[in-house]
Amino acid sequence: MGWCEAREQDALQDRAYLPAFLALRGSCLYKFLAPPVTTWDWTRAEKTFSVYEIMCKILKAVLWRYKFSQLKGSSDDGKSKIKFLFQNPDTKQIEAKELEFSNLFAVLHCIHSFFAAKVACLDPLFLGSQAAASAASSSSMSSKAKSLT
Repeated sequence: MGWCEAREQDALQDRAYLPAFLALRGSCLYKFLAPPVTTWDWTRAEKTFSVYEIMCKILKAVLWRYKFSQLKGSSDDGKSKIKFLFQNPDTKQIEAKELEFSNLFAVLHCIHSFFAAKVACLDPLFLGSQAAASAASSSSMSSKAKSLT
């Protein structure tokens, strides 16, 4: 979740940049005028996008459609290219799809956020285990600090 500048068409100007709040939830990306605070706020998104389509759209053309469960691997060259490996449900063969980006780091950050959100959705205990691990770590650090004083 976070603020960004969205490029909007404006009748008076060629293009205008307006603040927008983006939030990733499940398999959707939500665009808000203000951050959602309550459950009801999530129903009032200005616009909702499917992450699957966003990740695979270039120049408003859908290159392919795969389910998240078909993704078997991914890799990048550290410069500009990323490769996705999908398993065809009918033939069980792995199909490679490669994309090139001018700002690979930003794309990888978005993909990582998507994967983290997907893991959290698939495993409801994941967030609880992360909080417990964090609490145990800080408790251990605090007791060590007390024993040193």
